[in-house]
Amino acid sequence: MEHSFSSILTYSVQAIAFLLIIFKLLKKNEKKIGWGTLSLLLALLGMAVSFEFGNYILGDQFLSFLGLPAWSNVDNTRFHYTFFLSSIFFTPSLIIGYKNPNEFGALIGKWISSIYLFLIIISLLFFITS
Repeated sequence: MEHSFSSILTYSVQAIAFLLIIFKLLKKNEKKIGWGTLSLLLALLGMAVSFEFGNYILGDQFLSFLGLPAWSNVDNTRFHYTFFLSSIFFTPSLIIGYKNPNEFGALIGKWISSIYLFLIIISLLFFITS
């Protein structure tokens, strides 16, 4: 019980620090907030469903909530379906970032999504060829 409280406390402090950084950036921001900003938000959501927070993976929990498995067991390769879930966020983030490059967060959202989608594609290619 104590370990889970300390984990929750740690993640809460990290989330607060992250929000403070975002608010500081917004105060200094000279770019307008618009549809391009959604690119950054979607990229952050894509990252959130991909990351492991201790023993908790948000994407796995979401897939479980929908009644879907988080892992495959085809030929004991154990493919993680959370890749596909995160792609649902990264793909529109990339498109929105390209269409609205002059708005706050669009550039960083586009780059984050590009990098993650590239890594997902490489992972899929390794999975298919192995």
